[in-house]
Amino acid sequence: MTEMEESLDLSDITSGYLKTRDKYLSNANKYFSRNEFRKSSELLWGAVTQSIKALASLSNIHIPNHAKFFDYTRSVSKETGDETYHTLFLELNTLHKNFYDEEIPPIDFPIFYRKTISFLNKTEELMKCR
Repeated sequence: MTEMEESLDLSDITSGYLKTRDKYLSNANKYFSRNEFRKSSELLWGAVTQSIKALASLSNIHIPNHAKFFDYTRSVSKETGDETYHTLFLELNTLHKNFYDEEIPPIDFPIFYRKTISFLNKTEELMKCR
């Protein structure tokens, strides 16, 4: 991830979400490298949700609960014509479940890691357009 705070004129709220996103991603990478996938999955999920909150905050939208992430990503997909934004988010929700129930087999976890990075990159690109 890039330091978006430096490249965009962002509010303190948005910058806070991005700093937290970057911290979560850094910690997820640490646990991923140790093959501690349950812990990594929850941190990746946190990075995803913080990036969504950052994007939403650029339009003065607050996401107060888990259900609103689904509404927001659906609306972004409709607005941009990119259905994959919402469908990718739906897939990544498994990361959150994985922390509690270990649903992702270790052999498949790198797939979810790559999808997370793709989603974070998509969100970052959307932020540049706001």
